[in-house]
Amino acid sequence: METPESSYPAAQSWSYRVPSPPRLNVPPTGFLRQSPAGMPVAPSKTHDFGSTGFSNTDFLSTVTYSDYITGREPQEWTYDHRWEAQRILPFLYLGPVNVARSRGFLKDNGITMVLAVRDTKSAHARLLGSKVAVEMGIAYATVDTAGNQELIAAFPRGIEIINAHLSAVYHQSPRISTDTTPASPGGVLVFCESGNGRSAAMVVAYIMAMFSMDVVKAILIVQSQRFAVAFDDDMKLLLQTYDSILSAKRMVLLTDRQDSGAQIDPDPMFPGIYGWRKPFKRTLNEAEEDDDDDMDCDDDGKISGGPPLEKRNGAAPFFDNADHGR
Repeated sequence: METPESSYPAAQSWSYRVPSPPRLNVPPTGFLRQSPAGMPVAPSKTHDFGSTGFSNTDFLSTVTYSDYITGREPQEWTYDHRWEAQRILPFLYLGPVNVARSRGFLKDNGITMVLAVRDTKSAHARLLGSKVAVEMGIAYATVDTAGNQELIAAFPRGIEIINAHLSAVYHQSPRISTDTTPASPGGVLVFCESGNGRSAAMVVAYIMAMFSMDVVKAILIVQSQRFAVAFDDDMKLLLQTYDSILSAKRMVLLTDRQDSGAQIDPDPMFPGIYGWRKPFKRTLNEAEEDDDDDMDCDDDGKISGGPPLEKRNGAAPFFDNADHGR
């Protein structure tokens, strides 16, 4: 027996697979060669947070003696470079676990702390350690997660560990540098098994948080110095989610400050924000005037003599055969 034709056929083809989020496309690192050299970092008075999780270039400028901006072009890459560590920021290195156990690298690059980003199974097995760093008097810290999904919660903890160490080294160092004894900021090596997975994600998250940089550009900055970093779609989505969290928290802060009447300087991260939102609360008179406005619509869909309301133009999911003459 034939199945009767539906009176409401589908307007377009349907798929029964589980919906998937859109892919995050990251251009090749050669894209940076076509861009102005240097990382677009500018002190932001709006982002007056602590040192954790938000743009605070004043903090970085202080603890690194103003040496916190990188403008290096993508380096030439060979296969053997994957076993080495690369300098992503003047004070931040990224590499595999073998580098954390290299006395020569730790000494020659002024590393003052190694940070392992590892799986909890590795932690229980006491893997990814660095006895060499401990023997050399170098600080050793870990961020352990049971899976990649826990990285979002771990990012702020890792950022705080890095910043707390930079601050501690700054306060323990002489305040005045000379030609013979220049001031030396802290140096941090972030590592995991390969230097291309969780540790790379931690460095990307640090750049997003501390430099108010979007996820695509932060990934490009890391990949331009360590080409072996290749995030899968799940890791890109996780970093994109963290980027959205940071943006939402910054927006909340802006809103709170506007509502409190605090003076806020325009922020380059939110161009034109005051074009659609007032910086202060409405006065009582303004609120009463708004309540008195006539909001009735006439037959043409106009409000108080204004232009007609915009109508939505979209595609219906189904057709009605009666309307299409079958």
